[in-house]
Amino acid sequence: MFNNLIFDNMKNKFLLSSCILAVSFLVGCAGSSSSSQNGEDLEVPTDLPPICRDIDFVANPDMREVCGVRKASRHNIAYKNIPQQRYLIKPSETSIVKTNGKLELRFQNSLPINLDGPIGDELVFSQEKRLERIKNTYDYFEITNPGSERLRIFKMGIPTDRGNKYNFCFRIPERKGNDRTRSRAMGVNIETMSCTEFDRIISSR
Repeated sequence: MFNNLIFDNMKNKFLLSSCILAVSFLVGCAGSSSSSQNGEDLEVPTDLPPICRDIDFVANPDMREVCGVRKASRHNIAYKNIPQQRYLIKPSETSIVKTNGKLELRFQNSLPINLDGPIGDELVFSQEKRLERIKNTYDYFEITNPGSERLRIFKMGIPTDRGNKYNFCFRIPERKGNDRTRSRAMGVNIETMSCTEFDRIISSR
């Protein structure tokens, strides 16, 4: 009888362990299936050619290989280490990329610029949102005063998915001498400036 009790106890433990493993497996499969359905497991390059940018890679899996899209590793998914991108309507080829919770503003032929502040928590990045361009404002000015260098500045107003809008201001530096030739090959690195200074310059024209 004592042996029977031991055997029953071991059998119950085995059954309990099997049930736990089965539930864990089902939960894992459900999570994996959910990620696959909404595209969270996809790694989309941030340098997609224009022809690929408006393709829904969840609904059109046959286009993934052509555009360089692949399944992300479990490690990258777990640590949210997959770069996610959303394009702005202007200037051309400008986008915001989110990686590891940080935002970068990327202009064509310029080094990325970090976007700090609450905007980082107010922009949604997903495969669905990737197909929506951010409808930002863009105010560009060229100012030339006698005896001084040409000043090129612009302000961007970036709306968020929470209904707020944040302004960011920038300066395009002039290149001289050999830097002009180098800038054609490497691009011009856009610099940040305060919007207070931007407004002061525009108002005193």
